[in-house]
Amino acid sequence: MNRTIPNLAGQVLTVAGPVDPAVLGPTLMHEHLFVDLRRPAHALRPGEDAPEAREPLTLANLARTRHGAVNADNDVLADFDEMLEEVLAFRRAGGGTVVEVTNLGIGRDPASLQRMAKASGLNIVMGAGWYTPTFHPLDMPERTVDDLAEAIVRDIVDGADGTSVRAGIIGEVGAENAPLTPEELKSVRASGRASRITGAPITFHVGGVGEEKFAVLDILDEEGVDPGNVVLGHAGTMAVDLPFARRILARGVFIEFDFLTSPGSPWGHLVLLSDHKVIRGVAALVEEGHADQILLGHDVCQKIQLKRYGGQGYDYIPEHFLPALRRRGVDDEALHKIMVDNPARALTFTTPA
Repeated sequence: MNRTIPNLAGQVLTVAGPVDPAVLGPTLMHEHLFVDLRRPAHALRPGEDAPEAREPLTLANLARTRHGAVNADNDVLADFDEMLEEVLAFRRAGGGTVVEVTNLGIGRDPASLQRMAKASGLNIVMGAGWYTPTFHPLDMPERTVDDLAEAIVRDIVDGADGTSVRAGIIGEVGAENAPLTPEELKSVRASGRASRITGAPITFHVGGVGEEKFAVLDILDEEGVDPGNVVLGHAGTMAVDLPFARRILARGVFIEFDFLTSPGSPWGHLVLLSDHKVIRGVAALVEEGHADQILLGHDVCQKIQLKRYGGQGYDYIPEHFLPALRRRGVDDEALHKIMVDNPARALTFTTPA
């Protein structure tokens, strides 16, 4: 790679530029403000090409969609004014920063994110890299690890999608299959390589199912990534499998509980792990001394999660989830770690290689 890599060590890279981690405030670590999760033609879900699947999301089909019916409009967040109104709920609840993990192939919109940061008063950190294999480019099998790493580095150093708006986190990196596919493994390694080159943090979509998580972490170790720069998202099952959670936490990474508020989550009633189980698991991990490795997010990524469509939106965590943790005995010091101190550490760049 023939480029000069800026040293952002000790800083967080937002869409408005580098900032001191101390200014972030309460942070949602895994959200989408602008995203397009409509499947490409070669990977349509059953029923996705039916006429009713192409209808706008309205009250007439909202319940059906919430119960699992495919609706393409539900898979797109793109209306700036609508999304500004939604995310301002988090700002009014005391929020300071949103990590927007939309990346390549799923509707990333750097210019709108920069505009949103200015309009909302929130710090916004933008994602890079690749999501799940469904959304990989068709030539992914032919591309090398270095090719992929170079594309990620370019988004962090120069700007994304033809803009000067720079990504401040690599992810959400898709790693969800068991076993992981060759393309997933290549994407993981490229993400690790780009992290080492730039010092940028990495956040994962799942990060591998079960024991596959350790394969992912081993690859990152091989690439020289600081585990304190790694976030394993969608960690809900660890709330009910504390022995497994302890093994992951022993690697020094962050685990992120998201997909909160099941009735407003992307797959409605199909989300099997209720929030009270997550709350109980988080409280147990805090009691065991793991408060400094826990992160939270909603993972808003579909219209049914927005308040406009009857969902809980972006302020469910401060308004409902954190009070529930308090009722389980999690004190304010631990909650401050989870919402403020941990995100600041997780998002801070290390010295580039």
